[in-house]
Amino acid sequence: MIRNSRLTAMLCTVICAGVALPAAAQYTNEYVPPKLTHRGTTSKAIAGSGTVVVQVQVNPNGSHKALRVIRSSNPANDAAALDIAQNSSYRPAHRGTTAVSSFYDFTLRFTGKSVAASQQSGGSGSTSGVSGQIDRMIRAGNYTGAKAKAQSALESNSGDPVLNSQLGAANYFLNDPVAAAQAFSQVSNVPHVYAQVAANSYVQAAQKLANTNPTQAMAYAQKAVSLAPNSGGAYYALGAAELANHQSAAAVTDLTKARQMVFADRKSDRKSRVNVDSELYAAQKAAGDSAGAQTTLAEIKRLDPNNPAVGRLQANTYLMQGQAAEKAGNFPQAISAFEQAASVAGGDQQVLVTAYASAAFATNQMIQAQKSPATVSDYGKMKAYADKAVAAGPNDAEANYAEGIALAGQYIVGGKSDASLKGQALSALSKAKSEAQAAGNMTIAINVDNFIKQYLQ
Repeated sequence: MIRNSRLTAMLCTVICAGVALPAAAQYTNEYVPPKLTHRGTTSKAIAGSGTVVVQVQVNPNGSHKALRVIRSSNPANDAAALDIAQNSSYRPAHRGTTAVSSFYDFTLRFTGKSVAASQQSGGSGSTSGVSGQIDRMIRAGNYTGAKAKAQSALESNSGDPVLNSQLGAANYFLNDPVAAAQAFSQVSNVPHVYAQVAANSYVQAAQKLANTNPTQAMAYAQKAVSLAPNSGGAYYALGAAELANHQSAAAVTDLTKARQMVFADRKSDRKSRVNVDSELYAAQKAAGDSAGAQTTLAEIKRLDPNNPAVGRLQANTYLMQGQAAEKAGNFPQAISAFEQAASVAGGDQQVLVTAYASAAFATNQMIQAQKSPATVSDYGKMKAYADKAVAAGPNDAEANYAEGIALAGQYIVGGKSDASLKGQALSALSKAKSEAQAAGNMTIAINVDNFIKQYLQ
């Protein structure tokens, strides 16, 4: 049986919609990098000429720590450089009027036995060095250039937290949240200046991967909550990932938190509220909380009474139940769930095609699994569902594929004596192949060819 790709698409129509997120955290306009206010001295020996760049973490309260040597042309001066950096004073970085944690790249030039004038720089908001160049590219909107430079720099320093964070930021602004999340996940403690961008990346990546890679989606959603514990979007992503991982009780808990946060935010729009309610409804249904689900559905109807997705919410619940039952081998239960999905479709063509095509394929699975030989009547039941799918979507590839299999089944178990049935089966399958090719669905096209070669030639 072909995997019903429309079923995944239907589930994503509402469930993957997501909660509206803030834009790029006003990254380009509000950040002021840290600044050296007083260069310290050292009692360490200066070995000779050379340049050393020290990374200093500057905290919002002005405290600081010299973390490491980024690069050095004379390692014998590294101890003196670290000592000077630690004994210096700094003004913390600011985002707007708020002091934030950041990194300062302190460049020290040694000439003989002395230190030349200080070089101003600032790590995650730096004005010199590779990370400073990348930072300026991001601020200027040159995200492609920033990404390329960060990737190049990481080739020789793959564990650098600033470079990985900058790569994550560049990917985020290039609308690739999965790549952004992957870059940020290489950093054990994301610098504060990148925390909001990282959280958004994790949220969007989790939403994008919920149906294709639920385990990874869960990991990213958990990181989002860790970075942004007061974000409704983060808890929305976590709840959606938990639902995709069949942890319905946990999903209800976290989606309820998401709902509370989103509804408490006066700036949240109707779409965001409907989206989080929609996901909560699906989780409540999966957890068996029928009363809670009905309350949530009523709220969705109040928020957006003319939204056609309201009917799909109920249908999607049954489609998910049918898919789970089918996977478990309980085909009668799966068929019943798909019938219920059709019954609440309210004339929605896409739901009807999906529900009836799914029921047809589940019937075919049941026929293959039964111990007794298949009969014409068995395939007649499959054809009845396929007929309804074709009626709802005459030019739908999956509906016609199901129709072709049902007709072929009747032809084969009937003794291959009815040439008319064979012709009808080939016609339906040929139509399914053409429609699949036109839609770029090569899976159905290939399956049709294989089916014809195996059973109808």
